[in-house]
Amino acid sequence: MLIEEGFKAIYLNYKIKEIVPFLKKLTPKDKKEIAALLKKFINKEWGHNSISVLAALACCKTKNEYEKVSPGYYSMPIALIDELLESYVPEWLGESYSFLREVGYLKMLEWEQKGYLTVNDEIGASLLTSSLSEDELSIYPVTLESHIWLLFEYESSVTERYGDRNWKDLLKNLVEQNKIDRNRVLKSALQAIHFNFSKEYNAWYLELFAYLEPTDKEILRLQEELFLVFHSTQQSLFSGILKILNPVITEKDFKTEAFLDAVEPLLTLSTKNILNGVLLALEKIAKSNEEFREKIGVLLMPVFLNKDKTIQTKGAKIIAKYGNPESYIIKEELKYYKENFLSDTHTLLGQFLIDEEKPEHQEGQNFVSGLWYEPQPIASVETIEDFIFLASRVFNNKETYHIDQFLATLMRLNHELEDDHFNKLEPAFKAAYKLKGTSGLRHLLATFFINYGLLKQKKASDILLEARLEFPRLENWGEKRTPLIFKAYQQFFLDIFESLKEGKKFPLLSVPDHTPCWISAFTLIDKIKIYQDQHEQPIAFDLQMAVLRVKKENLKQAEQYAKELLNAEYFNFLKPVFNPDYFTDRYENAYLEGDFDWKLSSRKVYKWNNTEEIPQLLVSIENRKEIPEDSTLLDYLFNSYHGVYHDDLTCILYTAPYFSGSVFAKKYNETLSNAVYQYDIKGNIKFLDAWMKLNLPFQPIHYVFLSAGLLNKDRTFSGMAFEVLINRAFSKDFDARELGMLIGENINFELAPVKRLTDGLAGCINLSSRHNQLFEKLLISTLTAIEKPVFNLKKILELYYELLNLNQSEADEAIADKLQDWERENNLKKIIHQIKTHERKTL
Repeated sequence: MLIEEGFKAIYLNYKIKEIVPFLKKLTPKDKKEIAALLKKFINKEWGHNSISVLAALACCKTKNEYEKVSPGYYSMPIALIDELLESYVPEWLGESYSFLREVGYLKMLEWEQKGYLTVNDEIGASLLTSSLSEDELSIYPVTLESHIWLLFEYESSVTERYGDRNWKDLLKNLVEQNKIDRNRVLKSALQAIHFNFSKEYNAWYLELFAYLEPTDKEILRLQEELFLVFHSTQQSLFSGILKILNPVITEKDFKTEAFLDAVEPLLTLSTKNILNGVLLALEKIAKSNEEFREKIGVLLMPVFLNKDKTIQTKGAKIIAKYGNPESYIIKEELKYYKENFLSDTHTLLGQFLIDEEKPEHQEGQNFVSGLWYEPQPIASVETIEDFIFLASRVFNNKETYHIDQFLATLMRLNHELEDDHFNKLEPAFKAAYKLKGTSGLRHLLATFFINYGLLKQKKASDILLEARLEFPRLENWGEKRTPLIFKAYQQFFLDIFESLKEGKKFPLLSVPDHTPCWISAFTLIDKIKIYQDQHEQPIAFDLQMAVLRVKKENLKQAEQYAKELLNAEYFNFLKPVFNPDYFTDRYENAYLEGDFDWKLSSRKVYKWNNTEEIPQLLVSIENRKEIPEDSTLLDYLFNSYHGVYHDDLTCILYTAPYFSGSVFAKKYNETLSNAVYQYDIKGNIKFLDAWMKLNLPFQPIHYVFLSAGLLNKDRTFSGMAFEVLINRAFSKDFDARELGMLIGENINFELAPVKRLTDGLAGCINLSSRHNQLFEKLLISTLTAIEKPVFNLKKILELYYELLNLNQSEADEAIADKLQDWERENNLKKIIHQIKTHERKTL
């Protein structure tokens, strides 16, 4: 206690001269007391000062203990620390980087020479890079003899700049002053790249190598180390290495064979600047060294898998200029790549091709188009055991029809469920409980199920009693901003709940019998017959959803079947199924056909203190906040105005599959209407896939959504959109010109860059001749909508030219005037001249 009081007196009265003598006298037990005192008060009631720093240094037994109470930023009382270390040195001193960082590299060296501590190489490297000026590097010989080389072996702050000081300049100056070995710096910089440092570090070491301006002799001496970099996983380094090697590629001492082996894998990459660098190097070698021409010709083959015209053309020109047309090896290799040739490549390499056939009649890679999705029958849940299994999955499973199965089975088995069954349903109630605090359709289902459990179980289980506090009564579910379609679902669930309370046992009409959501007209008729036989009326929303899900197949036969089984009253329930004009007089055509207006505009966004206007394309669709209570299910669907998550979105889509237009319009407006702020990309991917599973005709709004997908910066979403384009290309309902026009409007209004389109289409060319013809139509429509020479327009024109050659067609008159105007642009003259030359050849 005397020790504690003594320390408090020194600390609180800041008796700085007394602290070191006090600390020198402490026993291990005393130090333990002081350490506990620091832990209790420092950073809480006491602040840091020189006394607390010295006390922590003297009394903490481990590095971790010290670092927990050390300030980490407080100016170190170096003179007093020196005085303390004369009599006591903590064992952990050389291990604490946080402490040594505050005292600095030079002080660390001084203490190391006095024998106070030993510092490992990694800490030494970090201390060296964080504090020294150029003059200080020469104070201790060990710095330049040994420690300086640690910068190439450990990650440190060598890449950072401190004011005017940066390590590239420091190292270069040391080399120029002959204070460190130049060759060792060059070699160490390259070796450091293989230590699996971060991308930033590896780029820095390569920049350092180039910054030292190595001579040709130095590059040749280190060429094998340079070649090794091509085996790195960091492709961003390759262009720099190629640039360094380029001046010596034709030198006598250049190891050409080893270089060709090293760059061979690079030719399979898609990065254009790397490929350009490799092609430049290979051309220089082929030009100056005849013995390697055949090997270079074979090495170049992977570039013909690249759909970039300039890359293919450069590769083809090298083979055409330096390859031997009689080379059997080159001819044989080219056979395997011929189907991927673009038109100019085909022309350049014509003399190398064996048994040449006209490419325009080839079907590419035997492309076979089929349905996106094949509907499968849905088996009904027959037993209580199967229902218990389904109930535990329905709250987590993504299959939307499981919700329908769950409700239908509950209606059918309601009378048979006993207390023992409710005990077995405990996992299902727990799964429902986990949805507390969420929203959406599954939360509504959980609310329904928990209310059902509380109604039916004689003695409510603990989980149900707990859930009662977290979930509302079913009639109170939802909030002010709950989407209207969810309010319709709530009413649907309420009606089912009332039927269960009354003990009614009728089949739900809206349960799909085929995936993903389809109902056979014959199945629906049979179910309605049950209601007719018992003189019961179906649940309103159940009936409405059922008729909206009926697949339009064999309807004439189904109508005749319904007339035979049903009386006039119950047959009238099926009017929406059999009368194609039933909804025409009840709803606006835009909602039924998905033919909404859209307009291009701009949107103000705020970045820091600036306001910026970004372009956007918005679909014009009315959003109502309230509708009459007697509204139909479609009224609720068409007027839902708040966003929903993608799992719920699929359920909503499958509520009325033939009338998806409003759902697409709102999802597009919320998440895809401009290029800067795009949300829920994963949701859009799932939504597009869910819609494609329906295999329904395209509506105008679907083209708006698809065009945004094709041009999206997310590769997964864009890739799926191109899969949709390929899959639906030959559908009778698919209009490539309408899609192309929307793509052109997006590009013209700078909603998306050209590269998104050209990268995607380049990968689709030559799937089949029919696809090539469709892509040509698409690009004609796209070019028609582009009003000015946008950035990278050349890439579209190059693709268009390629398709003209493949299809052996003439340039379309619709874009003739545009080509005439655009030819004034310097970067477009050559490609437009090629298009016009092709046109003259086809006449």
